[in-house]
Amino acid sequence: MEKEITDKVLGQLKFFEKRKIWWKHTDVSLYSSDHKLDLWVQDENHEGVLDVQREAYKRYMENADKYIKEVPQYILDYYKWHYEEIDREVELEDNQKIGSITAEGVVNDLMNFYYLFICRDGSYGWLASCCWDDNYFAILLSESKPRMMTYNQLYDLNKINDDTFGLLVHDGMQRWLGLEQNQFYGESGILQIEVEGGYDEEISPIQQKAYKTYLKNKEAHFKDLTKMMLTVYLGDEKKADAAMKVNGVTVVDRSLLPKTLYIDKEGNYGWICYSSWDDKYLGVLLSEKGLHVMRTDELLSYAIYKRKNEIVMDNVFGMLFTDYMGYEKTLIVKLAGRTYTLPLTIRADDAELTDEMRSAYKQYLKLNSTLWEGVKDAMLEYYLRGYDWFSTFMDFPEELSKENVNRENVMSLVKFKKLYISDIDGRIAWLCECPTAEEDGLAFEFTDGEIETIAQTDII
Repeated sequence: MEKEITDKVLGQLKFFEKRKIWWKHTDVSLYSSDHKLDLWVQDENHEGVLDVQREAYKRYMENADKYIKEVPQYILDYYKWHYEEIDREVELEDNQKIGSITAEGVVNDLMNFYYLFICRDGSYGWLASCCWDDNYFAILLSESKPRMMTYNQLYDLNKINDDTFGLLVHDGMQRWLGLEQNQFYGESGILQIEVEGGYDEEISPIQQKAYKTYLKNKEAHFKDLTKMMLTVYLGDEKKADAAMKVNGVTVVDRSLLPKTLYIDKEGNYGWICYSSWDDKYLGVLLSEKGLHVMRTDELLSYAIYKRKNEIVMDNVFGMLFTDYMGYEKTLIVKLAGRTYTLPLTIRADDAELTDEMRSAYKQYLKLNSTLWEGVKDAMLEYYLRGYDWFSTFMDFPEELSKENVNRENVMSLVKFKKLYISDIDGRIAWLCECPTAEEDGLAFEFTDGEIETIAQTDII
């Protein structure tokens, strides 16, 4: 194949073997970028430029002004929706923060646009870089609305227009990706849709039905999510109900924010949510009755757990995952004014839940709103009682000396790890790391409703 051609529509082109593209420089720059927008025309099989690519180029040129006008707002929406993650990765200037940034500011200050890329099927988009990612990303322009994706997804573009989901683009692994506009906590944002399926697999009627069911119940799901978080913050379900009656569903900050809706091949679905308290993600299963918080990997593998009978629904505990040691679920709890994601572990070697275990968990739910104050008192009493011994192997900072320690600052020694229920008479305790406890670890047991500080070895 010739390394240089003159195309009747695209003009003088050179072949770039490494990228498998025809390319040329242009005099066009986008926004305030100093970079010129080079043209890349895909040709991985050395077949030459196709008519569909020439028509795509004409269509792009006819609509270029429209794209230039539309894309900044689209990217601003994307930026705001992913702001928590971006802010964690990049040191942003004041005018780049979420309350100040504008559509023009995003494309002018945070991005550079390099290429117009035309795929073999006539799809096309811009390749750009941004301050929050070291890799190129692509903005697909040839559909009815712009679509953000990776460079590899554009290069290997595999798309379908599904009657239920609309435009879906394959990620090259095991998921079809879509987008959906939403209103969460009073703000509009982009929810990514991920539908399980291989590169050559179609969307199934089961998945279409699941998505329709989700859309029908979406508002109710979000109301339930808001109530769940209010109950964590206020420590009481009745207080959460009262707050929602007065203020609706906008009373909670963006503390657990849905980012992705995942639908597996068997029609199970749920949100992958960003948790602002620990900058991590949680799964929230929606396809069963009620909300079920779990690790993200548990949501993605829910169908596998289900097939293996490794999920139990209990009237008191709710949904539990089983293992050889017993049962586990994920809890969202508020301790000392802070929110945590911590596991509940139920030790049950004989694989049976007992009434004693259920009673212990009911005790936790009953005490949860006031438990923290009792833990502070128990920790201070434990610390002062053993201070002389602790000081033989620990160097305490001045604020934790015997004269200065108090029920507030003593808790800086404690790192909560899990809520634990023993198979021995249903004893229940918070297990913690604490330097005063050395290898044994520390536990706050409240089986009888009174907080007692013990070594973890006394209950595990």
